[in-house]
Amino acid sequence: MVLVIPSKEVDELIMDTGFISISIEKIKELTERNGFFVNRERAESDESIRQIIPYVVMQNLDDLYLLVRRLSSQTEKRLHGMYSIGIGGHVNDRDEGETPWMKFLSGMEREMNEEVIIKNSVGWPKYLGVIKESTTPVNRVHLGIVFQIKADIEGIKEKDKFAWEFANLKDLISKYDLMESWSKYVIDVLNT
Repeated sequence: MVLVIPSKEVDELIMDTGFISISIEKIKELTERNGFFVNRERAESDESIRQIIPYVVMQNLDDLYLLVRRLSSQTEKRLHGMYSIGIGGHVNDRDEGETPWMKFLSGMEREMNEEVIIKNSVGWPKYLGVIKESTTPVNRVHLGIVFQIKADIEGIKEKDKFAWEFANLKDLISKYDLMESWSKYVIDVLNT
């Protein structure tokens, strides 16, 4: 069971597409008021709802970005071979918290710790904005909530699913054409 919001409610609040600067309070309110859980199979194909996905950009203590490439062993075939600078995934009904937003925050923390070996973080992730896209079937059923965090990162845990490296902004830009769309939006913001 994954956290979703009706697409109609998302579209009423966020009319544009791409990377959108909107207050975290508005996203929290949208999630609290309209968030509910459905089985993942339905969520992946029902365009009347959008899955709310934490998407965390991670930097190491040297300000280099954690860059991962999705391997063919991943379940999401549509993203095989693509590079990403965001770590995250679905928020589950089993995540801690009594409200949809509390579950979102604990789900974000769970996803970071499931995927990355973090020795220590410098504070809580900083909210950057949202990514709403409608160009592909994948994007029409997801809404990315983008955060950034600096941490002492040892590597990634899911080596069977990802190849990884640390990269500066110039390196990220050089791989821009191989990035998944959400990462492109984030790189555009970082590069301004």
